[in-house]
Amino acid sequence: MNSDLRGCGCRDKEGRGGKPSGEVPRLTLKGEECGFQHQFSVRETYPFHTHTFYEFFLINKGKGIHRINGSSVLLSEGSFVFVRPSDRHGYDFLNQYDLELINISFLPSIFEKICGLLGCAPSFFTDSPLCLQTELAEPVLSDIRKKMLHVGGLEPGAARRLYLNAVLPYFLYHFCPGPALQEVDPLPGWLSSLIRRMEEPENFIEGLPRLISLANVSQEYLNRSFRRYLHMSPTEFINMRRMDFAASLILENRMEIIDICQECGFRNLSYFYRVFQRQYGCAPGEFLRKNRPGRGRKGSNC
Repeated sequence: MNSDLRGCGCRDKEGRGGKPSGEVPRLTLKGEECGFQHQFSVRETYPFHTHTFYEFFLINKGKGIHRINGSSVLLSEGSFVFVRPSDRHGYDFLNQYDLELINISFLPSIFEKICGLLGCAPSFFTDSPLCLQTELAEPVLSDIRKKMLHVGGLEPGAARRLYLNAVLPYFLYHFCPGPALQEVDPLPGWLSSLIRRMEEPENFIEGLPRLISLANVSQEYLNRSFRRYLHMSPTEFINMRRMDFAASLILENRMEIIDICQECGFRNLSYFYRVFQRQYGCAPGEFLRKNRPGRGRKGSNC
């Protein structure tokens, strides 16, 4: 697939209110009618962009923030998202080494055929204010994951086209108003802005006091908001940011673990090891051995 933004060297700057500024890239499917990606260890921030195509993506593991059309929504395991060519969106992944994403993109001509199979006009999805994200639970989650991965195993050609004609209407059905649609709450503007500010090492290293200071709300309200919108406590959020930073320093392999511990804002090495083990399922040394360059890194596969 030729629409990947990884390694493009650009990060879209945002002005006040989280609105993107500057030129927004428009991605295309060059010489393809369908694109597929199964990504691990996605870079922390994808710049804002639009498409000439439609896409479905599924979060198979990890957490992040999807910024789309002026709103910010939590992404977590089971988040299933439908993106249209007119949608302007980007991602902030809370821990790039602990993320797995499956993506299928396809041309408008295929989308029009899907709508014909569903018996509705394309404008039903493109002109209406539909929710663009739903949260899947078992057994539907496993079923959609299996079907998406099967697309990736098919060579371009008649077999893939036939399979897409069979499964894409099923995917799109989950964004139709009705029982199948599990709507999600967008993040309040103040919380979306706070998360962006906490990307900076000088903020997350200082920990909870800095988070409370930047939030400018009561600690009780902050705790409730993090639980409601991010499904984690403020401390868990900070540790996730710190662990992402720690993992990047470990993979650079230029510092001792005790120095990395202190660089990330931890004052207790044993606690650092416990948090790291909980996040990645292995100790820092094993993480380095299994994810060092040249070993086909797949994030936290320890």
